[in-house]
Amino acid sequence: MKSPSADLSDAWNPLVPLDDPYPVYRRLRDEAPVHHDERLDLWALSRFDDVQAAAKDWETFSTSIGGRGNDIDDTFQLFLPAGDLAGVDPPVHTRLRGALRMAFSPSALRTRFEPIVRRKVLELIDTFAGNGRADFARDLARPLPGTTMFSWFGFPETDHPELLAWFGEMLERDAGVAALPARALAGRDRMRAYMQSAAAERRRVPREDLMSFLVAANDAGQISADELLGSSMLLFVAGITTTSGLISNSLLHLARFPDQRNRLRDDPSIMAGAIEELLRYDAPIQALARTTTRDVALHDAVIPAGARVGLVWASANRDERRWKDPDRLDLTRPVQRHVSFGDGIHHCLGAPLARLEAGIVFEELFRRIPEYAVAGPIARIKTPTDRALESLPVEF
Repeated sequence: MKSPSADLSDAWNPLVPLDDPYPVYRRLRDEAPVHHDERLDLWALSRFDDVQAAAKDWETFSTSIGGRGNDIDDTFQLFLPAGDLAGVDPPVHTRLRGALRMAFSPSALRTRFEPIVRRKVLELIDTFAGNGRADFARDLARPLPGTTMFSWFGFPETDHPELLAWFGEMLERDAGVAALPARALAGRDRMRAYMQSAAAERRRVPREDLMSFLVAANDAGQISADELLGSSMLLFVAGITTTSGLISNSLLHLARFPDQRNRLRDDPSIMAGAIEELLRYDAPIQALARTTTRDVALHDAVIPAGARVGLVWASANRDERRWKDPDRLDLTRPVQRHVSFGDGIHHCLGAPLARLEAGIVFEELFRRIPEYAVAGPIARIKTPTDRALESLPVEF
């Protein structure tokens, strides 16, 4: 007879995204809250309390030891050389986050970006509002955070289509394979070369943009040259993927549950809580991994020191031990802290920007297009830890 963990490994392969992973996550929580996948030598935590505690305990569940990044596949090779904020622990993390905190404060983001985001949202909606059909992923959810990040970095609008194409290459994966395919690395290399060139240009002629901010931090000795490039790549990719996932997943679920969409459309006062519920219901980052620095005894299992441990954010957010009826989308649900943006010192620095962009999309889209329906097969991006739509065809 197979053990629960062996049976679950047949149902859940972290490298192969499922269209609906949530029934499997329920099995993980109920049958094997400490699950060991022998194929990947990966341990998985799936209950909210366990995932949150591990996320907060960076000294035991490290992001930086072992030189293996903190992702389940090899995605974090995309940010090499070293220096990305998500792949280091204190004291390096403290220094890097301190250097970036001012640029990412909620007040600074709202003051600087709300007008830019609203203008771009209106421009994007204008391109399809009169057509009666659109692809909300390709026409809205993907280009909005992309052009927002490009504008923040100070990249010319004429370069945006090429940058988006390279970003698309970076998301390419071969199902079930941890190593990145050559096309993803080629997109990474093009993006890195562009970033290096932009940094060199800002060093000659500084501007009022994020790249100039990072160059100034490098010149002041706050971050190294490798950290400048690594953090730039991380901010760029994470800033697009997470927000694109939040917006595209949400628009899909609001089509599937029109009563919830109508409630949000008719009562914008629930916007902030609705965004938290949408994040809880379908996390744009499903899981990330850590490496243990010591043996950890949990739920009658012992995770050895040096083990890779997947923190399954999306499962934790559906834990029945924390939320009543967690598989139901309820935009008026009382807000409780979720882990869609992680927790502890590695809580996502760009979370306020993702929330801002999503809120403006919902406000402006439902004003112009109050009702819509999915009009064809959807397609998801191929990365195993990210959950976002590549295609969401709709008609209205």
